[in-house]
Amino acid sequence: MDDRLRAIVARVFDIRLEDVTDQLERGKLEIWDSLNHLLLISEIENEMKVQFTTEEVLEINTFKDIREILSKKK
Repeated sequence: MDDRLRAIVARVFDIRLEDVTDQLERGKLEIWDSLNHLLLISEIENEMKVQFTTEEVLEINTFKDIREILSKKK
């Protein structure tokens, strides 16, 4: 799961795979704005076959947050 998730994030934000770490943070990555946040959520939902709640979408600020939320869904 982790490799697939990293690939999705790298593709959506057009960054190198090795740059997708737990420290990747919404406020520090310029391209991670509100529109791209929703695009990221949509891509993860489609590819991982999961559904995020509104609260979960709002809680996501780092790659680590995404991983932790997804781990509770599997």
